Amino acid sequence: MSLSSPVVHDVDSWDRAVSRFADLQKRRAALEAEELRLLADAVDMIRDAEAAYRGRAHGDRSIPLRSLVADLAVATGLSEWTVKRALGDAADLCDRFAAGVTALEQGRLTRRHLAVTHDAGAAIDDAELRDRYLQLALERAAETTAGRLGPIVETIAARVNPVSIDERHESAAERRGVWVREKGDAMGELVLAAPIVLVRAGYDRLTRFADEIVGTRDADAEAAAADDTEPDTRTMDQLRADALTDLLLTGTPAQCIGGDGVDEIRGVVQVTVPVLTAAGVGSEPSLLAGSGPIDAQTARRLLGTAAGWERVMTSPVTGAVLCVDRYRPSAGLDRFLRARDERCRFPGCRRSVWRCDADHTVPYSERAPTCVCNLAHLCKSHHALKHHGEWTVRQLGGGVLEWTSPTGRRSTDRPEPVVRFLPDAEPVIEPPSSRRGWACVRYHPHVDGPTPF
Repeated sequence: MSLSSPVVHDVDSWDRAVSRFADLQKRRAALEAEELRLLADAVDMIRDAEAAYRGRAHGDRSIPLRSLVADLAVATGLSEWTVKRALGDAADLCDRFAAGVTALEQGRLTRRHLAVTHDAGAAIDDAELRDRYLQLALERAAETTAGRLGPIVETIAARVNPVSIDERHESAAERRGVWVREKGDAMGELVLAAPIVLVRAGYDRLTRFADEIVGTRDADAEAAAADDTEPDTRTMDQLRADALTDLLLTGTPAQCIGGDGVDEIRGVVQVTVPVLTAAGVGSEPSLLAGSGPIDAQTARRLLGTAAGWERVMTSPVTGAVLCVDRYRPSAGLDRFLRARDERCRFPGCRRSVWRCDADHTVPYSERAPTCVCNLAHLCKSHHALKHHGEWTVRQLGGGVLEWTSPTGRRSTDRPEPVVRFLPDAEPVIEPPSSRRGWACVRYHPHVDGPTPF
């Protein structure tokens, strides 16, 4: 925290603004829950009207639905497609996800949280399993952002759903494709639907191309000024778009990227594969960091072609990373933190761990240890916010961070990406050592677990 240049000059006004905004969000959530119930009641009216049409000689059962959709669309200025989809979502939410609608009404989550939860669990047909899924999903929704919630609830759904991720992925992969959307102003979108591992790796590779040209243009800035040429001012998004179009049309990013390192750029993804799944005898889903479950065949292919891989021991209770080792020695502490954090540890931030720095929670200059109990990944933006923005953070143990805003509001950020089901007997987890270097962590399940470093 910087005392010489405080960010908050009028704490009371700042606090009132934050409180009012939070209150408005809760009121909006309550109104959205009311809207869902209204639309669900409208669907019930449509079903009654459709039943009345059955007895007519030339009755068209779709007339009541089409009429109501048109009426709602004209009254609100929305498209009929939007209204029809809203009716369907409302009916399903109020019927099969009623607890989620109640949580929305109480302001415990947003409409976006509920939509993400609904999308992930919609395929669970068994009512008891769906209720179990919803209970776990709502617990996590209350403590994280909608953006981060997606991979978490998809993982929960994968564990609850009796239809395996492999079966669902095989079916979904048959719907892969590419299509074009017109955007106006002579612009358009090229949309790719493909396995998430390939999509993530492709996006990462485009980002690396963009990083390459940023470095090149910075090095050539003086030469450009001497030649009186226009400087390259493209943003990262523009550079990704230019690199992709070059790759599609020429096979190489010839016009976008300079330098000799382009051919060596590869996309990077982080995948966690349970050992029994890797051996082909288990059904525990493999996880793509930042996205959620992937099919076992893809995970095993990635595992087999990787230059090196890490063994990650996790708690059977929380899923939190306890220790990491690797057959090929390297920077073990960095590997541990990458496996544990997966992304920036500021509440709500989803920037990949590969684009973050490992930050000392308590500064090293204050004689704090360099160990897992005092390190967490932060992106450049939130790293600066921690040091210069009057935000404070402290480690609660197990990699859990507690952030405090300039107005005193506290937020907890947990490192584990998913929820684990409780075993029959809870293991005993000893607290980490306070010594510098490795944190000594061990646990005692029914069988021998990982040993200290």
